[in-house]
Amino acid sequence: MHIVNVDEMRDLEARAEREYGLTSHILMENAGKSAAEILADYIRQRQDISELEVLVLVGPGNNGGDGLVMARHLQARGAHISLYYWKENRLIPANSTREVPADDTPAELEAAIQRTDYVLDALLGTGRSRPLPESMRTLLGRVQQERQRRTTLHLVAVDLPTGMNADTGEVDPGTPHVDLTITLACPKQGFFFFPGREYLGELYVGSIGLPPELERNLKTEMLTGELINSVLPRRPLNSNKGTFGKVMLFCGSPPYPGSAFLAGSAAGRIGAGLITLAVTEQMLPIYASAFHEATFALLPEEAAGSFERVSTLKNHLEGYRALLMGPGLGQSPYTREVILELLEELRAMPDEQRPHLVVDADGLNNLSALERWWTLLPPGTVITPHPGEMGRLCHGLKVSGGGIDRLELSRSKAREWQVTLVLKGACTIVTDPYGRTRINWQANPALATAGTGDVLAGMIAGLLAQKVDPFDAASAAVHLHAVASELVSAQIGDTGLLASDLLPQIPRAIMRLRS
Repeated sequence: MHIVNVDEMRDLEARAEREYGLTSHILMENAGKSAAEILADYIRQRQDISELEVLVLVGPGNNGGDGLVMARHLQARGAHISLYYWKENRLIPANSTREVPADDTPAELEAAIQRTDYVLDALLGTGRSRPLPESMRTLLGRVQQERQRRTTLHLVAVDLPTGMNADTGEVDPGTPHVDLTITLACPKQGFFFFPGREYLGELYVGSIGLPPELERNLKTEMLTGELINSVLPRRPLNSNKGTFGKVMLFCGSPPYPGSAFLAGSAAGRIGAGLITLAVTEQMLPIYASAFHEATFALLPEEAAGSFERVSTLKNHLEGYRALLMGPGLGQSPYTREVILELLEELRAMPDEQRPHLVVDADGLNNLSALERWWTLLPPGTVITPHPGEMGRLCHGLKVSGGGIDRLELSRSKAREWQVTLVLKGACTIVTDPYGRTRINWQANPALATAGTGDVLAGMIAGLLAQKVDPFDAASAAVHLHAVASELVSAQIGDTGLLASDLLPQIPRAIMRLRS
């Protein structure tokens, strides 16, 4: 499912008319009918549509037209429809074809707001560029007040909530928080960035009848279960652990022993055939007692020098398809020296023998201290910075956790650094060197806790070991990570999740997608 900005959406509609004869009227009819079907299905799960009153707030443009088509189809299904034309200040109440006299409109509109079950916001669509008129803010504010007073009132946005910038996610002071948004044709770019993301409620996508081939050149996608299911590796009956690949983890240190356990367990839970932790003899008892399924590559202690440690690690890499480096390593000069020497060895390996590299956490922090650090990475590397790490990689740039600044930064840096870049945040962004971009919709505050990034990095490495393409592996891991968090939150809410809680939910998330 592609994500579009306003210009791309306009281009799709213009090409639909020019190349296929799909006029704006035809697209509007398709949009309104599809949106009405989505809303009717949503209502049917909760109550009888024939018992409902629906108030449609009709704007002066195409968004208002979409709302009127919706109203017609909902009325045909039995709903009682009232229409309020904001620009003309006209109200046509339910079960009537005559508008209310102008002097009576304020009182009758207030009565309609107080008794209606659903309000459809069809005031302004993607074309909004100026601040909302005060009368529109007042109207939407009154609906919001009533929604807070009466939990039975549902507010539905047609295409997007009025006053939201479809490109940036910025909102007008009058923009309402809605219960659900039925967007048309494609999700809009601004939906994935804050503050707009918080205003949308549940998101549904209605069809306007665009031929699929029109979207062929769009490069931004929404991560969905359907997409991820298409890239997950199959599990043939005639399999062994070698079928699903081996993952080596160069992670963890005495202050941070949990990182390697979390990442390695995640790689196993997502289906990798064998997990090996590269650890010193000092750390071995910790992992051997907690991670019974892992094997171990014993590394020399620091006193032996960086060359000995790197040589030992390199000698164990034969036959491994993925190497995760970074979580919990620390940032000592010795660790940085080991990382640099290991990267040099990886770059020198033939492509067919080199494991795919994932660099996370302290792997990134150590690299960020170096000029042109990205030139040290082997081809096909995946990096997974959170906003703070991304800022350090960009020499002190301030990077938001959910703002629109993240999008172009991700694209430009993935291209410059020639990596698959996973910029973590509320709606994580995955980009590759060729401009392809995927954005995760699910935002779960339960994930804002230590160790969840280690789990994600391990999941990516586990998929790489199963011969999944780096861009697809990163995309699938991000989506499944979010689904796993939702499975946890369904049991405990959005507070108190521990990173280890995600581990048993990873295979359940896969099972949910496949079913």
